[in-house]
Amino acid sequence: MALSELYTKYNRVWIPDAEHVWKSAEILKDYTSGSNYLEVQLEDGTELKYALDTANGQLPPLRNPDILVGENDLTALSYLHEPAVLHNLKVRFVESRIIYTYCGIILVAINPYKQLPLYGDAIIHAYSGQNMGDMDPHIFAVAEEAYKQMARKNKNQSIIVSGESGAGKTVSARYTMRYFATVSKSGSKAHVEDKVLASNPITEAIGNAKTTRNDNSSRFGKYTEISFDKSYQIIGANMRTYLLEKSRVVFQSENERNYHIFYQLCSSVDDPEFKNLRLLTADKFVYTSMGGRTDIDSVDDKADMMETRRTFSLLGLKEDFQIDVFRVLAGILHLGNIEIRAAGTEKSSISSSDYHLGVFCELLDVSAEDVSRWLCQRRIVLVAETVVKPVPQKRAINARDALAKHIYAHLFDYIIHKINTVLQFPGKQHTFIGVLDIYGFETFEVNSFEQFCINYANEKLQQQFNLHVFKLEQEEYMKEDIPWTLIDFYDNQPVIDLIEAKMGILDLLDEECLFPQGTDQNWLQKLYNNYLDKNALFEKPRMSNQAFLIQHFADKVEYQCKGFLEKNRDILPEELVEIMRVSKFHLLSDFFQEEELGLTLNRGIKVRPARPSVKPANKQLRTTVGNKFRSSLYLLMETLNATTPHYVRCIKPNDEKLPFEYDSKRVVQQLRACGVLETIHISAQSYPSRWTYIEFYSRYSILMSQAELGLNDKKQTCKTVLQRLIQDSNQYKFGRTKIFFRAGQVAYLEKLRSDRLRGACITIQKHVRGWSQHRKFLQMRAAAIIIQQYVRGSRTIRQTVTAENLKRAWAAVVIQRYVRGHLVRQVYQLVKVATVTIQSHTRGWLARKRFRQMVADHKAVVLQKYARAWLARRRFQNIRRLVLNVQLSYRVQQLKKKLEEQSRENHGLLERLTAMSNARVQDMDKLQKLEAELSKLANEKISLEQQQKMNKESTDQVFFLFDARAGFAVCVTRLHHLTITFFFLLEKITEVTKQLLGDINDTEILLASDDIQQISEDGDLLFAYEGLKKATRSVLAIETHYQTQRENFEREVQSLKFQIEHIQNENSQLQKLFQEENDVNDAIRQEVARLTTENMHRKSVIYNMYCSQKFLTDNSFSIFLTFPPLLYPAASQTPAPAIPKEYLGMLEYRKEDESQLIQNIILGLKPRGVVVNMIPGLIAHILFMCIRHADYINDEGKIKSLMRAIIDSIKKVVKTHQEDFDMLSFWLSNTYQMLNCLKQYSGEEDFMKYNTPRQNKNCLQNFDLSEYRQIISDVAIHIYHQFVTIMEKALMPLIVPGMLEHESLQGISSMKPTGFRKRSTSIYEDTEACTISSILQQLSHFHSTMMQHGMDIGLIKQAVKQQFFLVGAASLNGILLRKDMCSCRKGMQIRCNISYLEEWLKEKDLQSSSAIDTMEPLSQAAWLLQVNKSTDEDAQQIAKMCTELSPVQIVKILNSYTPIDDFEKRVSPSFVRKVQVRTGSAQLMLDTQYRYQVIFPFVPSPQALELIQVPSSLKLNFLTRI
Repeated sequence: MALSELYTKYNRVWIPDAEHVWKSAEILKDYTSGSNYLEVQLEDGTELKYALDTANGQLPPLRNPDILVGENDLTALSYLHEPAVLHNLKVRFVESRIIYTYCGIILVAINPYKQLPLYGDAIIHAYSGQNMGDMDPHIFAVAEEAYKQMARKNKNQSIIVSGESGAGKTVSARYTMRYFATVSKSGSKAHVEDKVLASNPITEAIGNAKTTRNDNSSRFGKYTEISFDKSYQIIGANMRTYLLEKSRVVFQSENERNYHIFYQLCSSVDDPEFKNLRLLTADKFVYTSMGGRTDIDSVDDKADMMETRRTFSLLGLKEDFQIDVFRVLAGILHLGNIEIRAAGTEKSSISSSDYHLGVFCELLDVSAEDVSRWLCQRRIVLVAETVVKPVPQKRAINARDALAKHIYAHLFDYIIHKINTVLQFPGKQHTFIGVLDIYGFETFEVNSFEQFCINYANEKLQQQFNLHVFKLEQEEYMKEDIPWTLIDFYDNQPVIDLIEAKMGILDLLDEECLFPQGTDQNWLQKLYNNYLDKNALFEKPRMSNQAFLIQHFADKVEYQCKGFLEKNRDILPEELVEIMRVSKFHLLSDFFQEEELGLTLNRGIKVRPARPSVKPANKQLRTTVGNKFRSSLYLLMETLNATTPHYVRCIKPNDEKLPFEYDSKRVVQQLRACGVLETIHISAQSYPSRWTYIEFYSRYSILMSQAELGLNDKKQTCKTVLQRLIQDSNQYKFGRTKIFFRAGQVAYLEKLRSDRLRGACITIQKHVRGWSQHRKFLQMRAAAIIIQQYVRGSRTIRQTVTAENLKRAWAAVVIQRYVRGHLVRQVYQLVKVATVTIQSHTRGWLARKRFRQMVADHKAVVLQKYARAWLARRRFQNIRRLVLNVQLSYRVQQLKKKLEEQSRENHGLLERLTAMSNARVQDMDKLQKLEAELSKLANEKISLEQQQKMNKESTDQVFFLFDARAGFAVCVTRLHHLTITFFFLLEKITEVTKQLLGDINDTEILLASDDIQQISEDGDLLFAYEGLKKATRSVLAIETHYQTQRENFEREVQSLKFQIEHIQNENSQLQKLFQEENDVNDAIRQEVARLTTENMHRKSVIYNMYCSQKFLTDNSFSIFLTFPPLLYPAASQTPAPAIPKEYLGMLEYRKEDESQLIQNIILGLKPRGVVVNMIPGLIAHILFMCIRHADYINDEGKIKSLMRAIIDSIKKVVKTHQEDFDMLSFWLSNTYQMLNCLKQYSGEEDFMKYNTPRQNKNCLQNFDLSEYRQIISDVAIHIYHQFVTIMEKALMPLIVPGMLEHESLQGISSMKPTGFRKRSTSIYEDTEACTISSILQQLSHFHSTMMQHGMDIGLIKQAVKQQFFLVGAASLNGILLRKDMCSCRKGMQIRCNISYLEEWLKEKDLQSSSAIDTMEPLSQAAWLLQVNKSTDEDAQQIAKMCTELSPVQIVKILNSYTPIDDFEKRVSPSFVRKVQVRTGSAQLMLDTQYRYQVIFPFVPSPQALELIQVPSSLKLNFLTRI
């Protein structure tokens, strides 16, 4: 429909106003074509006839519907024009206290002149990773968009921050750099981010100053490139500066200050390190006291000085460098105090005793005589001679000020150069983000050369901005497949050509500067001659010949030509330059060294300019300020054209710096200057309103018919409805994902929707009121009828009632009573008899039926019993036969192998016994030889006696023989003792011989003994003694041989013991295997128990074999004859009774198996196995049983080694799998169980009282492991935090879509149109949306995993509570940062979602975890969105109910509250002030990183250690149960 058709009654328009720029008015009468006026009524009730411009046919701008007012993006407005933008910004800034608003690609930032809680780290993390249109407008959103595009597209980015002085440019640029430093933390030790941020206080100190508009105004332009590596972490930065305001060093207007660094230096006058600078207070220096006040409210210059020095140190600029800088600054201050006196009209002089001259020359190490001379004189070089000429006082003062300005400018550049050097770190730059903090368009009462350069720079930036906006619009149309039509927009290239083209203003200025006698007036006259009446953008003021006018894109500006040439030349007398150059102060002398002609532009980035640069005709012109500025501006534009720009426009709401005060005149002036309205103009010429199909369907489904609603294709439905509602197809276009509307069409649709709702409301009201009136009518009619009955009845009674009639009536009543009673009794008796009869028959039939059913059931049970018994017996017999066959076949094979081995061993023993028998025969041969020698000795004895008889006669021989006999008697005595010893040994030998040789008779031995006795009787004792010695040696040799065989037999017995133990281990493993495989069936378990008993009998047989072998060792030879059953296994044996085992709850392992134990049970274990989940904490119990054994054997080294290995391996597993939720859950459960085991079995009374007597026997005996308990507790805490972090990472992306964006209540839609910022995303695409069910499914997954791993319920409750806190905190933060979430309908959705979460807690039996209490702030916020917000009672109720919300949060929600429909109202500022009275925390955001303190309660395990068996699947065969 045509736009003029919308000017109907009740619609609202904007009319111009001198004070407020625009005023709202309501149309009282429909507009008719050709009318000269429009009847309207202002908001204050004034009616007027607004005259229309009939010549141009222009109507006043229409006002947007209230639903669109206060939108985040101005491009979402249906009517895009100046009053709509101005009003929208006012509503957001004044009523909602929101300072940021999008206008297409521009972020409009209004200075609140108040500290707001919008820039904390929590806000940074909230915006990190978010799409730009998903959150409320913010400077962090722009920074995140730039960072994201850089990371995704690998393209350099730029953020252009502009605005006039006092609008907040510096703060905005500072926050963007802080955002980059926070989100791109590199983790390196260089602290690159801190150094980048540290450059801000320094540059603000040396480049910012107090002006009448701003207490911290940047007096220079700054472009900071923040460099990133391939990981998109900051590796350095580089800073470029533009057009420093040097004149501020020597002159400040009233209520202004010099640069901050001077006042910071003067505030430190009492510091000992500054004594040599001879400083004074700021009010005693000329250069710091020109503006009057030397201080700023709420600013501490001394504290700022400490911060400046701290940041110098942080950047690595040492103390010597700082002292040199402060020395130069102090010299400038003293230079300004040098008094230059007039000596006539053409001369000037400086006193040689001037204190400040001496201090200046001393600080800068220059000659005082030369300085005083050349400040007051000039050298003029002629063709033939050089003339020195004095200068008047004014020129001398100008020379002094010029020297101060040059020194400060050089110092400023030097500090910036040092900062850039420090910020260059090793590493290759991959990409960068540039932050341009540059002055906005300026216009003052007196505009000079500085304003001309500033506005020239803004013209270039505006041109680049227009081209970029135009390009984005074209890309949007092409993306949506909409035909592109050329859009007219303002092109400021003619203004730029006027300034910078050949023979432009700057060229003429540089040309005039070449002439020594050139003046401002001559240059101005050239401008008049070249451009006046020839260029429409250049004008001459009517009342002045000293100025010129230029029509810029923002406004027409008048420039005063005075001072243009001097400022452009920026000349310092050569004599003063030479004095500075020869200074012994190297820092100062370096400032004034000869520089090469030309401007060196060394850049690391090769960029191609958008337009060819204009080269000056003369090389000498390159040294002028204008030429330098133009060159640097070209370089800046080349850089910006090679990057993707992002725009931030800072607006100053009022000149008085009052918080949240909105001056419409000042704001609209800045909107025109910063290009916001130009963006609106470009958008308004095409299709400014753009809705996705889903948004359109949800919003305007009320305008659809039932047939249209029944279509499945929503996109086609939208097209059909729109074609029916708007006949002119040129008013809209269908894109792939969006519908594009021309200006006013959305407002028309809103009008149709409001009319439909209004009609529906009227219909509902009609029926309700009709029903109410009909109900009242029926009540009144019923009351009238009753009244009539009573009136008529009373009249009839009066006519008919007499005494006789009363008696008859009474008698009739009595008769009726008795008759009716008799009849009723008769009926009752009949009914009673019939009822009893029916009941008896019915009960009998039911009893018989129940009996028959019981009999049938009993028979069925009997049949089932026998059938099931038969089936069970058959199944049991089959299983038993199978098990017996498997067991017997396996055991027979094992016993056959063992008997074969035993037979081989017995044969070996038999061979050894045979060898011993042969040795015995040899020994008997030796004994026979000994007997022969004894007989020989007897014969020799006889011969000796005969010789003795023959020599009796000789006396000498007699005495000799007497002595011999005495000796012989002694020998006989000794021989007697030896004989006793011999017989004792002989008895031993006899016993051994009997055992070794069964065929030797005792008689032979007796004969040998008789022979020995005979020998002793015969007296041949000497030879007998020698024979006994030989026999004794033989016996000793036999005993030695026997001992050797005994030791061999003992070793064999030990090997048999080892084999028996091995067989026992195999049998126990078989028993465990069968028990694990058949633990479900009771019958099979009993069978396994019986088989186990049989195995024990088998073990007893082996034990008998062991006893027999021992007997074989003690009875070496006779075992072969007396124990044949071992050689013949078929012999019958009676098995010994089974010996039951009692386990001690310990696991033994060898020291060398420790690494394999750790590998199998910790490092290589997978938590998804069935075995490890059968017993909660099985792994922890196995490890503790190993610890118990080390404690039991009192092996300190073993227990320390095992504990260290357990702790280190758990840490290693957690570190390796720190993103694996299952692994973390499993080890959190087992680590917690291990901690409980160490407490439960520590032997401490506090823990032992929870144990059973059997468990108390398993307590540790020798070691105190409390230190290890603390270490394991720390490990468990670390695992818990990592465990919670993994849950939060999985849950965080689901919270805002599921809790806030998804509409769980059908029919309650809160969708609204989106602006430019969401054009890149498509809601219509078939992507799986996150819902509250997604959150519940994720929580259920977490819960089931924890339950599967046997985690303690107390620990589960803590984890669930932490996740519910995250859901509540993230959702509340989303409400606080998203204005579109603050509506009544959204509050209903949120409360519904909270109820779903509460139901989930009840389903999982987790109500006692207090998890739902953590969502109380979110619940109160949802309630706040739904409650009435208008009266004092409402304010009191809000203060009473919203106890978990801080006042800042309540005010933020109230200010952001957005009506969805016309019948809703915004929250008035007066109501917000009532609620704001309450005091409390100033925190806006909830910290989603907050962690509740985890508590590990002691929960004793009911599991008995001695009953735990190690599953074979763990491959821990080297562990032995004790």
